[in-house]
Amino acid sequence: MLLYVDDLVLGAEHLEDIRWIKAALSKAFEMTDLDELKIFLGLEITRNRNRRLLRIHQQRYIGQILDRNGMNNSHPNLTPLDPHTRLLASTKTKGEEAKANQVTVETYQSARGSLMYAMLGTRPNIAYAVGLVSQFNHSPEAEHWIAVKRIFRYLAATRNLGLCYGASNLSGGFLDADWGAGEDRKAVGGFVFLLNGGAISWTSKKQTSIVLSTTQAEYMAMTQAASEILWLRVLLDELGAFAHIEHLSQLNGDNQGALTLAWNPEYHARTKHIDIQRHFVRELVTAEKVHLEYCPTSEMIADIMTKALP
Repeated sequence: MLLYVDDLVLGAEHLEDIRWIKAALSKAFEMTDLDELKIFLGLEITRNRNRRLLRIHQQRYIGQILDRNGMNNSHPNLTPLDPHTRLLASTKTKGEEAKANQVTVETYQSARGSLMYAMLGTRPNIAYAVGLVSQFNHSPEAEHWIAVKRIFRYLAATRNLGLCYGASNLSGGFLDADWGAGEDRKAVGGFVFLLNGGAISWTSKKQTSIVLSTTQAEYMAMTQAASEILWLRVLLDELGAFAHIEHLSQLNGDNQGALTLAWNPEYHARTKHIDIQRHFVRELVTAEKVHLEYCPTSEMIADIMTKALP
């Protein structure tokens, strides 16, 4: 049972169970039965039962935010960020910013917020871009606003894309990190988890501390992904999913140093400075709750969570 204010979604293995729950709830509350789920909080759901496919998208919502921000007829772009553009924080005074800016803080934050809801719902492919422009919420400049509009132009070109489950049986986690990518030299880490070919959980986040190597940045991202996989396993187990699919345990990384550090219990000179809490993933590997696999960078799905790609 999924509840948000007065919107309720019910799911069960058998239709009879759903009918029983609806009947029981209707005795206690005034309810309107909208039948099979087609839209929920701006997420549009379509199913092809013959092909066993389920698709979630936000085409209508994306059209609304494009219209609201005057970008409906904008020139489309095929990538959400220009990989050759480096965005920096403002060095101007407030008076200089007011003269130079093409956008108010309120307009910028409103546009960024509407993009974030699309990213959280069905568009993991704009997670890094939205995270980057969010760093300039307090004092956006013209170049930051241009970057926000590019994300809108990308959505205009790809508004019909969504998440599709059942097209393949690919499942597991992919993690990556970009060392020293930010202006403050902090790495950006990210992961994405797939189930039956579609993304179910993803993040792109600047790491909290400066690290000394690519290995350490990837190892920290691996720790975040390992925590997520434990939570996903509990959730899927409660839903009874493991009666139909294999246990979710595989994490794919593209850094050999980070993988070796997780596999090998010995401390090495280049990694002995790593905070002990980061070795949480090593315990999970030893307990066989997490299975680490090397994934070539060219096949690393989570690469899009850590940098602007061409």
